[in-house]
Amino acid sequence: MEALSSMTAFAIDHRAARLTGARRPLHVRQRCRLLFLNMQEQGPLREMGLTPYRDWIAEVTRLDPDQIHCINVADGEALPDTIEAHGVIGSGSGHSSYEELPWIRRTKEFLAAVQRRGVPELHICWSHQAKAEVVGAISKVGHQGRRFGIDRLKLTPAGRQDPLFRGLPDEFDTFTSHVDVVYDVPAVSEFGPVTELAHGAYRNEALAIGATARTLQFHPEMTSGVVAALAKVRRKQLIAEGQLGPSDADYAAFLESLDWADAGIRARMRTLLDNWLRYYVGPALSPPAPASLHRLA
Repeated sequence: MEALSSMTAFAIDHRAARLTGARRPLHVRQRCRLLFLNMQEQGPLREMGLTPYRDWIAEVTRLDPDQIHCINVADGEALPDTIEAHGVIGSGSGHSSYEELPWIRRTKEFLAAVQRRGVPELHICWSHQAKAEVVGAISKVGHQGRRFGIDRLKLTPAGRQDPLFRGLPDEFDTFTSHVDVVYDVPAVSEFGPVTELAHGAYRNEALAIGATARTLQFHPEMTSGVVAALAKVRRKQLIAEGQLGPSDADYAAFLESLDWADAGIRARMRTLLDNWLRYYVGPALSPPAPASLHRLA
């Protein structure tokens, strides 16, 4: 894998970003480059007839796919020694973040190194759990069981103040698919305070880890079509778990509920990603004179 170098020479303080003026989302989208860490093997997505995971990220960020460098970590592609991206996004996965696999251990080490260099991060589902474990939290099967389909999130007071959720209501629906949950979050880490930003059926559905990392248990990149494809494959399991009713009419009603909610959820998730690009990635865009390059190790 070609080595990547870091254009990010400073940690982000979003309060300072507000004082100096955050970059407009369109300006950021035109200039930024992201590193996308795909923790889901590509084979199962192809078998479900889904597009590559990177395309989901491109759609919700409204970036050209060429602006997103994807590393398929779960398929064995090597993590880089250096970063040239302006921000890092970590994906969901069918794995658990506490599995004892070499690529999972290496990923956690990489995520710690990324934050030490001040590169803005946004982590989704599996990566949310892995990043939380990096700072001392615990990820395990949730005591209320699986959450699948549409979940309602409620912002905490800290979440209402965080630029990531600017322009979003205090409560909003999201697409979700997870069985593992983050517990026992420490108040402080080596990267700064760890703060709950949102909760739903479970606590810790969104976290702020220091100034530069934000993590989400839900899936801002998913659409109703993706959730429907997952439901088709997992239908028997979801019925057994009580997530779906047993009849074809129940299944059809579930799919209809996804389609009905799709436009609103996608609009809110684009706002969320616009906020991340504007308030976190925007200040990290390289100045006219190229910033110093930083190795992770």
